[in-house]
Amino acid sequence: MKLIITKENLIKALQKIIGVVEKRQTMPILSHILFRKKEDSCEVVASDLEVQLSADMQIENGSDFSENITIPGRKLFDIGKGLPDEAVIEIEKVEEGKLKIKSKRSKFILSALDAKTFPLMETKDDSQTELVIKSNNIKDIVGKSSFAMAQQDVRYYLNGLYLFISGKEIFGVATDGHRLAKSGVEASFDLQEPISAIIPRKGVIEIDKQLENEGEELKVIISKNHIQISNKTSQAISKLIDGKFPDYEKVIPADADKLVTVDCKTLKEALIRVSILSNDRFRGVRLNFVENEIKVSANNPEKEEASDDIKASFSGEPVEVGFNVNYLIDVLNVIKTKKVQILLKDSSSSALLSPENDNLSSYVVMPLRL
Repeated sequence: MKLIITKENLIKALQKIIGVVEKRQTMPILSHILFRKKEDSCEVVASDLEVQLSADMQIENGSDFSENITIPGRKLFDIGKGLPDEAVIEIEKVEEGKLKIKSKRSKFILSALDAKTFPLMETKDDSQTELVIKSNNIKDIVGKSSFAMAQQDVRYYLNGLYLFISGKEIFGVATDGHRLAKSGVEASFDLQEPISAIIPRKGVIEIDKQLENEGEELKVIISKNHIQISNKTSQAISKLIDGKFPDYEKVIPADADKLVTVDCKTLKEALIRVSILSNDRFRGVRLNFVENEIKVSANNPEKEEASDDIKASFSGEPVEVGFNVNYLIDVLNVIKTKKVQILLKDSSSSALLSPENDNLSSYVVMPLRL
């Protein structure tokens, strides 16, 4: 058994899957990468039991790939990165449980585990739905909404991205209880009824890494327990969170009657400046909306203060609302239009932010008592 691979092809394939390989695993096999035969090429597979990633890898002439093998993933990746750019790597089975990796004068002997013990995910399901979705649509939705996902929340269904697909649109929703992000795209699908799934945080992050080429078509299979996304050279499978996502429509303010339009970049820069003197723990800033102006201010326990006045389009009764500045900056980072619209009701109600003239994205930020 002998594999001959260029450094470039090895690193390119491993970079797509290394995110789920941990050095310290409860199961030793999960720190390994599976190399398995695939027609004229080789496929590398990594898993952490929640997310499974695979990528095609081109092997050179002279290879004799007679059996599947496993190799410690992080060690192989570090060895590959440490070799010269033009290096050609030979992987050879020396004896049972031992592999030799050689490139010119460099030589490494690594331990290997039985490839038959590698836990591959079983994804076949009678009730699965298969779709073709453009990669830039998924990347757009993930990029504009995933920042609001919860982290290790006891409400486990919040630790992921809610994906909803109907006959005419696809959108993602994420919330951690303090803010909510919803972003979608218009697309037509031949569906009898809408489908939805909650993709766990790790799955969302790793799927996003796989999406390289804009405009390429992805095969998406959604079953009861898994989502599978694949292109021509790689595949990501993630378990789904079994739970009911909260009714997010109730969170989006319907009775906000004060509309503010402001330059996105100007507001973001003012928030960053003022936040320097905000309370390190609560990160609170005050936004005082007055006639055609927003007065941004913050103070901290050391009795230091900062304020910044910026121009905005607003008329009506003045209103002052406190927010966590990080939540506002996160939203402004994903809004790509020149101006942002902010809808408000009063100082104790949530604010609804959206890109100007864009009905497909909306962001809710809860107020902060200061």
